[in-house]
Amino acid sequence: MATTDNVKEMRDNLAGELKSVIKDAENLLDETHDHAETKYNQARTKLKAALETAKSELPKATKKAVAKTKHAAHVTDEYVGENPWKAVSVAAAIGLLAGLAIGRSK
Repeated sequence: MATTDNVKEMRDNLAGELKSVIKDAENLLDETHDHAETKYNQARTKLKAALETAKSELPKATKKAVAKTKHAAHVTDEYVGENPWKAVSVAAAIGLLAGLAIGRSK
């Protein structure tokens, strides 16, 4: 049979173990918070840098795209002006192919 001293000793051991588990859990939470915060800050820094790069490169890319589009339009205009019947033939062929494709898809 358990004596009063044994019960008290078991209770004290259990209380000590419980305090130890609580302390370990608090330490684990603190360590994971610091780790998560570090990873979050690193990811945030990378994202911020990527956004800054995108903001600075977007006007350059837009300017290049507009220049290439204008050049393509100019070349196309010259070609159509020099070869009107070829342009009409190509447009008719594209229209015929598009009509066939649409007709078959229904």
